[in-house]
Amino acid sequence: MKALSNLRPNRTGFVAALACVSFACLVATSQADAAPFVLAYTDGQLGQSYTNLQAYHAQLSAVGLGSAYNLTAAGAVGTEGMTNTTRSIISFAKGKGLPLYPTVSDYSNDAGGFDPAISKAVLASAASRAKAVTNLVSLATANGFAGIDIDLEAVQPSDKANYSAFISALATGLHAQGLKLVISIPPKTGDKAPDYLGGYDYSAIGAAVDYFQVMTYDEVGPGWASSGFNGEVWPGPESGLDWQKAILSYTVSRVPASKVLAGLPSYGYDYSTGQVVHWSSYPAVLASHAGAALQRDAASATPYATWGTVRKQPDGTEWSNSTKQPALWYDDAQSIQAKTALVNAYGLAGTSVWAMGYEDASFWSAVKAGLDNGATAPLSIDAAAGAGGSIVPSGAVQVVQGRSQGFSIVPNAGYDISAVTVDGTSIGAVTSYTFSDVQAGHSIRAAFTARGGSGDTQIEASGTGQVWIKNTTALSNANRQARAGINDGKLATGVTLNAAGEGEAGKWEAAGVTWTAAKAISKVTFINGAIDSYGNGYFEAGVTLQYTTDGTRWIESGWAITPTYPNSASAGGASYAFSGTPLAGVVGVRISGKTGPQSWSAIVNEVQVTGR
Repeated sequence: MKALSNLRPNRTGFVAALACVSFACLVATSQADAAPFVLAYTDGQLGQSYTNLQAYHAQLSAVGLGSAYNLTAAGAVGTEGMTNTTRSIISFAKGKGLPLYPTVSDYSNDAGGFDPAISKAVLASAASRAKAVTNLVSLATANGFAGIDIDLEAVQPSDKANYSAFISALATGLHAQGLKLVISIPPKTGDKAPDYLGGYDYSAIGAAVDYFQVMTYDEVGPGWASSGFNGEVWPGPESGLDWQKAILSYTVSRVPASKVLAGLPSYGYDYSTGQVVHWSSYPAVLASHAGAALQRDAASATPYATWGTVRKQPDGTEWSNSTKQPALWYDDAQSIQAKTALVNAYGLAGTSVWAMGYEDASFWSAVKAGLDNGATAPLSIDAAAGAGGSIVPSGAVQVVQGRSQGFSIVPNAGYDISAVTVDGTSIGAVTSYTFSDVQAGHSIRAAFTARGGSGDTQIEASGTGQVWIKNTTALSNANRQARAGINDGKLATGVTLNAAGEGEAGKWEAAGVTWTAAKAISKVTFINGAIDSYGNGYFEAGVTLQYTTDGTRWIESGWAITPTYPNSASAGGASYAFSGTPLAGVVGVRISGKTGPQSWSAIVNEVQVTGR
């Protein structure tokens, strides 16, 4: 089975495939004048999600766990999407004292989307609802979570009353344990909503939950336009300001504004490829289209770019080579700030973000600016690093009075952190530091020393390994000849190869290097294989380094990769080096990444390990 990812039905019932639509929530205090608290959703299918959590956790009040848990028709909680990345996220968040809210959805791998059969079975009777409630409360209490984020997106109109009863019972069960209930709910602009939204009684649900999380994104995408604000054609805005205002106006007429959470996307859509584009990738996509016309739609307050003639397609016209359009709809700092400012304009509890791993520091600066709308002038923290490493973020970092700001200290390959000073006082060779409750200007400095002469050498190297995408059928493609072997990719637990050598997993992990005696490692280099005649041979996303200290549990290293992996065929034959804080007690390393749909397999020619 593949790892969980979420799919969102639109007005016509067309299901749009996304990396994930279920989103994170914001957790707010009961005081009406409390500052907004941001909970960013992490995606355990993406190693960069953990990396970004480490870098930007100081911006958050809580962490959401996406793509890990699901409800079954029997009311049990499945963990089909659980990954080592999610486990690392949980451990890190707990270490930082950040509350965790796991999303549990009615997504089904067998159905390939949100499954109405699951929600109907769970909601069918008082007994079936009670069973699901018991299992959800147990999930939260057994794992030390702050509550549950319930995300049933296939509730049918005929189950409207049963769904409201289920939410009420779940809230009661969680509250008895001192926990909270967040609901992720599809957006509506009125009572006369499309049929597929008929199962959601905003008033009844809003009365029961602690936080009412409206999924204000995926307004328009490659194949759908879920609102009339864009003329029910695509391309168009992923989450227009006018659309958000209409949704929030209706929502606060049915639900107390102090419970309402508005979502923000950190992604857009490239209509020439039909693919999601992450915030951090916008500059590269725009640069790849020389002469692209950059424009801004007034009504949606959203930027877009075109590099040819765009022919609008009706809602429900699926994206294909014949309907693709030369356009990118995305967000920038201006549009994110305007959309985030709606929190204050409507008196909402706060905002939420899908998803960490897609964004960078500039996204969080825009979110903070929107939430600080009307606040006092920010204070400045001067962050600088010497040769051999960096501080993230760096420069004159603006911080609103009373807020917190975190920094990560990252040495370059071959360097170690020698000292970090805060306001002129040494705090040791730390890898991160957070200024809390900032009331004045500050400074932070980092120094690094070269590791030359340390005795580190290449201690091991491996041969070729392959990483394969999930295939549902065996096609006649001579290149798809994977067989499990010493140097081939390693499948997720419990997954087998079919007759064509294809695995039912969205992510393979390339074999790297293992050894019997523990090593201390300081650098890992891998050489990407050549691109074949079918265009296969590279990772499309999520390239990370994993390591193990016991030969069983694999952990995301969080190391930086140099140069940046291009997620394209240009990776063929190139070398990429992972480096970061040296790791001790290591008995194995491996390269991990995602493939498909453009590159069916990735080839790692060699993995070279430096250490002692």
